[in-house]
Amino acid sequence: MEKVNHIVITRKEERDLKKVKRLFEIMGIDHVSMEARLRELEADSRKKDEEIASLKNELATAQEASEKLIRDQMKQISVNIQKSVSKDSAVKKVPFAFEGNHINENY
Repeated sequence: MEKVNHIVITRKEERDLKKVKRLFEIMGIDHVSMEARLRELEADSRKKDEEIASLKNELATAQEASEKLIRDQMKQISVNIQKSVSKDSAVKKVPFAFEGNHINENY
């Protein structure tokens, strides 16, 4: 399918356009190649934006996974501490420890 662009411009705008084209010629600028390069850069920019969005999603997923892992490890540490405290309380008291109003002097 052929793309057709019809642009209607006034005579004043046509003269201005010719002046701009002449200025580009004088400066040695190829506006056609500049336009093509600009389109390439826009396409690259769109691709980079898509890559950035996918990387942000991956980062968010990785962050959630690491937070979950940290929470699980902290829970495991808490459970281990509770187990060690319950084992320590089951052990008899150390000699020379105060029990009520007297000192245990069994040595």
